[in-house]
Amino acid sequence: MSFHATILKRSYPAVFLLGLMTAPAAYGQLTDAKGQLVSPIAFSNTQAITTSFVQTPIVTPQNYNSPSGTTNRPPQWLKVEFQFGTTAALKPDYPYLDAVEFKIWIEGLDLYAKDAPVPGKGVAVGLTGSVTYVNIPVGKNFYGVFYVHPSTLARYSSGRGYADFDQKFNIHIEAYVGGVLMDAIDKKKDPMGTDWYKSLRAIPSLVYRQDQCPFIMTDPDRYPAIKLPAEESGTGTGQ
Repeated sequence: MSFHATILKRSYPAVFLLGLMTAPAAYGQLTDAKGQLVSPIAFSNTQAITTSFVQTPIVTPQNYNSPSGTTNRPPQWLKVEFQFGTTAALKPDYPYLDAVEFKIWIEGLDLYAKDAPVPGKGVAVGLTGSVTYVNIPVGKNFYGVFYVHPSTLARYSSGRGYADFDQKFNIHIEAYVGGVLMDAIDKKKDPMGTDWYKSLRAIPSLVYRQDQCPFIMTDPDRYPAIKLPAEESGTGTGQ
């Protein structure tokens, strides 16, 4: 059971998430008044989210000598990969999904929060981020990815350290097309129900897109092209 569930002591029935090509529609997936699927995207299966710890890519020359007293072992990042599929549900004669935004909440623990309900037990937080992928063809097996910096993992874990983010903490991801929620999935079924992440204290901008971290050149063909936000692409209003 995750940290926030132990604090709030609430219990809701679990919801099973169904795959893209199955019926009825998955939790969160867009349907019409008759319950028919009209979503052009869905997470592929109930285990669509996977987590792992990966070392920072070494970009220094091979003959580089690290300063005395340091180690050559790079720190570990959290890698969150998710699998999804697309259909031509909204545009039957157009075999591409122009853009889909994925939003993520990664559960964490702020042991240093001064307003913790139970002194010394911390506050449940949600590390958040988003990525927009573009020009995705119709298909079943596509992947997206997020990363979390090692110092962030250390700051928002418990005394167990990094292991919390793989073994204990939950993850929630949502898929939006045109600003409309199309599908959602959790890494773990939660006794609080499907809205468990809403109880977390959100901490934005600590979950990175692939192009925001050293993994920009890792598996570049595995993931769709990323659409940069306007302020990063130089097309902002300049206010």
